[in-house]
Amino acid sequence: MEVDVADGRLVAARPDSSGISPYGAYLCPKGLAAIDFHNGAENRLLASLARQADGTLAPIATDTAINQIAERLKAIVERHGPRAVAFYHGTGAYRSVLGGLMERAFQGALGTPNFFSSMTIDQSAKWVTMARMGVMASGRHVMRDADLVLLAGGNPLVSHQGAPFALAEPGAPARGFAAVKAAGGRVLLVDPRRSETARFADLLIQPLPGHDAEIFAAIAHILLRDGTYDAEFAERHCVQLDELRAALAPFTPEVAAARADVPVEQIETAARWLGEARRPIVGSGTGPSMALHSNLADHCIEVVNVLAGGYRRVGDTVRNPGTLRRKPAFEMAVSPTRSFEQEPFCVSAATGQLMGEMPTALLPREIMADSPDRIRALIVFGGDPLMAVGDPRLATPAFEQLDLLVSLDSRLNATGRHADYVIAASQPFERHDISVPGDALYPTPFVQYATPLVAKPAEVVDDWAFFWQLASGMGIALTFKFWNYGLRWADIEEGLPLALDTPPDPEDLCRFLANASSVPFDVIKAHPGGVVPEPALAVIQPAPDGWQGRLELCPPDVAGELTSLITEAPETQWPFRLTCRRILHAVNGAFRHSREATRRHPVNSAFCNPEDLAELGIDDGDLVEISSPHGSIRTLAKGEDRLRRGVVSMTHMFGPLISSDDVRADGGANVGQLVSLSETIEAINYMPRLSGIPVCLRKAG
Repeated sequence: MEVDVADGRLVAARPDSSGISPYGAYLCPKGLAAIDFHNGAENRLLASLARQADGTLAPIATDTAINQIAERLKAIVERHGPRAVAFYHGTGAYRSVLGGLMERAFQGALGTPNFFSSMTIDQSAKWVTMARMGVMASGRHVMRDADLVLLAGGNPLVSHQGAPFALAEPGAPARGFAAVKAAGGRVLLVDPRRSETARFADLLIQPLPGHDAEIFAAIAHILLRDGTYDAEFAERHCVQLDELRAALAPFTPEVAAARADVPVEQIETAARWLGEARRPIVGSGTGPSMALHSNLADHCIEVVNVLAGGYRRVGDTVRNPGTLRRKPAFEMAVSPTRSFEQEPFCVSAATGQLMGEMPTALLPREIMADSPDRIRALIVFGGDPLMAVGDPRLATPAFEQLDLLVSLDSRLNATGRHADYVIAASQPFERHDISVPGDALYPTPFVQYATPLVAKPAEVVDDWAFFWQLASGMGIALTFKFWNYGLRWADIEEGLPLALDTPPDPEDLCRFLANASSVPFDVIKAHPGGVVPEPALAVIQPAPDGWQGRLELCPPDVAGELTSLITEAPETQWPFRLTCRRILHAVNGAFRHSREATRRHPVNSAFCNPEDLAELGIDDGDLVEISSPHGSIRTLAKGEDRLRRGVVSMTHMFGPLISSDDVRADGGANVGQLVSLSETIEAINYMPRLSGIPVCLRKAG
């Protein structure tokens, strides 16, 4: 983006007009909202806070606070061991490259396995699938090469999120869908709502929420029934095809259509189009990952992608092989690890790590467990887990049981209000960063190094500096490394040792991260708008000789889940299902109080089909009560004919943890009050039902 600065203050932002950006001259509304956020739209913290004897939070010098935290953390580790310490990595932390890597360095040096993040709140089913099925190292086809895109439960035109999980080009997602259509391809969506992304859809299936597993099991059933699946791909890269065929036999399109309340012809059409496609891609957003049977649903979605042959093959062009870390891609299956069956295990449940992280839904239990290894200290970086995880009546007492709770953030959120210390963190425009997260995700190669546009306030600290200073105060030497998902910190040999007594220069940290870049760091530094590397052809390569990896399509636990699902009685006692939804000007809990978000969404209304509202005698703007088996909330009703009947659609992360009687004064209602962390829980990741929640709706009063 191009940003105007006047007298040390950000004034306005525009898309980059230089033509260098991989997205073109485009800036999403969330980028525009970042200016409001930086300028204090959400009561930005300009000083750190500490809990007083009377229970209140009061300002404290940031250096003093960090030194006190180091002393208390050191005492906890000496008494209870490193496992007593845990980290939570929130959405905001993903926007801080140096901070995230320094956090990992501190966790690795400390030696605790307790790392939690927002990924295991809304996406962990995808990690469960990877652990049970395995992964194709070549990756899916990208949008610009696909001739069919099938997306379930995602709305990238609003979320502006895409790869590596949902199907979209991150940054400017509409352009990716438009490119598919312009090339004659097809777009299929499965969503209870006719979302903004649906304007590109050739086929929209609008099921009752929570039935993605049946729909995709039926699509896979048809591909096997008709012999239209990619048999050559399955033979080379998969096992358990016969077991899959047997487990899917009961999932006829008629059964799935009846359960999901959709026309059977739509399921048949989706399967036929997949069988005809040459370069299909199939995937999902957060919707299926947060609903009932989320692990099974995601497995079935990936099975459909496998049967359709939705992966790149030998000789296919790799449009972005990476710039900071360029690595070859191979057409080979990497067998499942089933990491959740291996130590270290959680202390409150017999489950282990997914992609090196513990399931966040278990965080309250890990704190309250009757175990010497229970969590006693939690450092929350750029997130609000108390709001995000749901069931605040269970989660809040757990957080209050901690010996030490620290929130590292640029604002005071619900978690921070329960913290012993709230450390005022810098904003992206005030710190150094380099484009590590986007390196392989940009649609084309691109690299950028950012230096501060404005100085940070005196008592505000950079995220990376907080973790370094904390480690220094505890006498723990850190080694800074280039880490990304799929890598074990301890296995990364190359690292930059950091001194205990002298803080590193952030430019030196970025230089280290670019030490293997195809563009030298000094060239990157000399071009603040970013650099497009010289084009170099990259293609998918054959697997190494003798490679034996295979995708497991139907392991015994998946087969058992399919058997349980087909015999499951329908839920009929609750007339509605409440689903999650994105809004354009916010990112999870952030930017909700930017000018546009406040104007459009002063509260998170309950969107319903107008016919449902009329039947209940509810008008737009009426106060309504929504009840689940686990709690109730009040908010304002709003008709939306984009929704199928029987669905209530609300945005998460609004309002206080526990609602008052005044939704307008609260600024919305916390949907998490309708959620249980102890009932209707998925196996392996212990994921609660955060979407597709059974509810009743009535006019309040």
